[in-house]
Amino acid sequence: MAERSYKTDALVLSSRPLGEADRLIELLTWERGKLSAVARGARKTKSRLAAGVDLFTYGHYQLHRGRSLDLITGQEVKEHFTAFREDASLYPFGLFLAELAGRLVRSEEPAPETCRLLLEGWRLLCGKDLDLTGRMLLCRAFELKMMSSTGFRPHLENCLLCHAPETLYFSPSQGGLLCRRCAGGDAVRLSAGTAALARRLLQAPLEQVKMLRPLAQQLRELAAIAAAFRRYHFDIGELRSLQLIKLLNPPSR
Repeated sequence: MAERSYKTDALVLSSRPLGEADRLIELLTWERGKLSAVARGARKTKSRLAAGVDLFTYGHYQLHRGRSLDLITGQEVKEHFTAFREDASLYPFGLFLAELAGRLVRSEEPAPETCRLLLEGWRLLCGKDLDLTGRMLLCRAFELKMMSSTGFRPHLENCLLCHAPETLYFSPSQGGLLCRRCAGGDAVRLSAGTAALARRLLQAPLEQVKMLRPLAQQLRELAAIAAAFRRYHFDIGELRSLQLIKLLNPPSR
């Protein structure tokens, strides 16, 4: 018989009110993947659970198996990413990482790579080294790496169909780069350097985004093909965080 109580390290993906005093928490765990749990009384001022159930929290949690939802019975905060709440322009970038992880990870499946990427991404965003371009690049790098970890790695090396080295187009439905001869259907033309930038983001550690200085057009194209790939293969449309990013960081003219 499975143990009724268990402990796990986790990252809080979402936290919303439940009833008059409780909170419904979505946790991302290394061993158990994504799970939902109730923190009873967490909305009360003197609750011992209140500090560890906010979005952007990394902590160690004790849970008890319930009939429908598990219950959080104890917690120890390891890291609070308070910068996301102190800086309104930074908040949607942290939310994007959490939303995407929550949509791509399944319940009850170990997710060590996603946990590692999310924790590293939050730490980098809350540091002082990333400007707006760096934040945008980090989101694209996180997205590409997440897709790859779920088994849908975009083909970015050469033409997906004939293996020609000169690739000028990207097809979301085909899942990668195409040459001029093979392009068709939903394939979109890319400017010079966009494919190389995508390869770099997919292959290099997240922290290397600090060293990249892409052109504005490359950033726009990268965001567009990532969104198209996400919609086609994962049925994920416009996330709330992306709408907030556009609202708080309008493109310059």
